[in-house]
Amino acid sequence: MWTVPVATSVVLAGCSTAEETPVADSVPDDIAEVGALVAATNPTFPPAEFRAPVEFRDVQRGEVTGFEVELLEAVADELGLDVEWSDVAFEQVLEDVSSGAVDVGAAAITVTDERRADTTFVTFFSTGTQWAVREPNAAGVTPNNACGARVAVQSGTVQAEDVAGRSAACESAGDDPIDIREFEGQDEVTAAVLSGVANAFVADAPAAAWAVQQSGGTPNAASTVNTGLLATVGQPYDTAPYGWAVADEQLGQALLDGLQTLVESGDYVDILETWGVEEGALAPDEIELLSSG
Repeated sequence: MWTVPVATSVVLAGCSTAEETPVADSVPDDIAEVGALVAATNPTFPPAEFRAPVEFRDVQRGEVTGFEVELLEAVADELGLDVEWSDVAFEQVLEDVSSGAVDVGAAAITVTDERRADTTFVTFFSTGTQWAVREPNAAGVTPNNACGARVAVQSGTVQAEDVAGRSAACESAGDDPIDIREFEGQDEVTAAVLSGVANAFVADAPAAAWAVQQSGGTPNAASTVNTGLLATVGQPYDTAPYGWAVADEQLGQALLDGLQTLVESGDYVDILETWGVEEGALAPDEIELLSSG
């Protein structure tokens, strides 16, 4: 499932009705008139967002699915809106939000100080960075032992910055730099390790865990070895929130209101549990609107 093609397209999803909800009045007028949110995503990043058969896990789903997709669609439904999904490269998501090409960016975006300088975020999840290898990890790659190794990452991510910093540290110590292999999609990153093009990949912990599970591998390479399959190495680190990116603070407040409604109803945790990522649930006081600047 790691070679799912990604094409630029717009997909209408959601099940909003004309009936007003308690939080619908907070939606900006121009969006309320259209009746839909246009959301930029990069659907190569399971289990947050990816393309799957409409009938997936015995449930009828949209063409784009995943826990972030379902969360945003549920929030939009609370606001009386549908969601139109626009497929773009990860590096383009924030550009499209900033330019007004889309209303919201929803692509497992880690909230960093650099990104907050120009973009407002609504936090909805928390996770860290995780390394994964193909068993039996003959190169012995770990987060702290990767000098000279071939490491795959998705372009524009915090993991790309992390690996670049580790590579610079290798050179400063007189070791070979990390041979960083950057790809546009996480599906390509995972395939690079499975095919032997790379010794390891670095991704958000849910994406790494999903890749390991789908390959039939083990949670950690120090345990039972399944030759040729994936395994995580080391523990997640640099925990930070995911956020929905917006340029309009009024829209951000509307999304926050809708998400808080899901928290109060229990639907927030239910959606995360469906995808097995409930450990990343934020406490109610951690779900917030983070203004830019």
